[in-house]
Amino acid sequence: MGQTAAQAAKLLDKYGEAVTITFAGTAAFDPITGEPVTPTGGTSYTAKGYAGKYVSSDIDGAVIQANDIRLILELITQRPERGCTALVDSTTYRIMDVQSIRKSGADVVYICQLRAN
Repeated sequence: MGQTAAQAAKLLDKYGEAVTITFAGTAAFDPITGEPVTPTGGTSYTAKGYAGKYVSSDIDGAVIQANDIRLILELITQRPERGCTALVDSTTYRIMDVQSIRKSGADVVYICQLRAN
């Protein structure tokens, strides 16, 4: 983790809250028989994040809806992706989009668009 990412993590630790990001497991099939085999389990990461509402000018009703949440998330081992879930303040959300804030070619924080399940 670079110095800028460490500074962002420090601020999120102070002002943010615990967030759990879960990557779904995948169904697995035997490539020869096509029969299902034991699926791979999902992976979860707990990190600090800061959740807030979108400003009204960002809400277009299609891509960003009125109840969507913007989550600023510290770096985690695996970059969050569309379809993952985020547990924030006892509510589970789907990740609709992820943008990384970068400096000198390295990710600093992730900005996630969340929608309640």
